[in-house]
Amino acid sequence: MRKIEINVRFFGPAREWAGRDEMKLDAPTAATLGAVAGILSEKYPRLGQAVGIRLALNQAFVPLSTCVKSGDEVAIIPPVSGG
Repeated sequence: MRKIEINVRFFGPAREWAGRDEMKLDAPTAATLGAVAGILSEKYPRLGQAVGIRLALNQAFVPLSTCVKSGDEVAIIPPVSGG
């Protein structure tokens, strides 16, 4: 199966859960953003257990059914609270 390489960036508590700020991730060709989320939750179980995590693709929030391409950037953004 052919693979693509995407860039993943972790923000806020997601950095701590993943133990890094960013990484390169191999994903299957024609993978969706949702599939990438599944790969990351297997690799980093704390991400998979977190509530309210959002994924952005190339600095935009898009549906999880959106296909990712080689070189795309996926940002892992935990919920933000303010007051």
